[in-house]
Amino acid sequence: MSSPSRTEAKKDQFVGNAKETVGSAVGNESLESKGKTQNNAGAVQETAATVQGYVEGAVDQVSGAVKGAYNSLTGNTTGEAGNKVQEKKGEAQKTFNS
Repeated sequence: MSSPSRTEAKKDQFVGNAKETVGSAVGNESLESKGKTQNNAGAVQETAATVQGYVEGAVDQVSGAVKGAYNSLTGNTTGEAGNKVQEKKGEAQKTFNS
């Protein structure tokens, strides 16, 4: 299974909504049903992409914090600074995906 994509999710929602609208307008229940299904699939994929992004952010945040603490204890200030960047990147990614 490929990783969820927000772009593909939005595309599926847009195309699904269009199919649903056209199907409803012309009385084509099959097209309307396919549109609803595609729209819902896009919504699920968007949720999955958001969850995945949040988890990846959490992993970066924790990993950066732990490595930064280790580097602080060992006196590696260069490594500590790099890990602080990773931690902040994780925080930002979590916020974006909240």
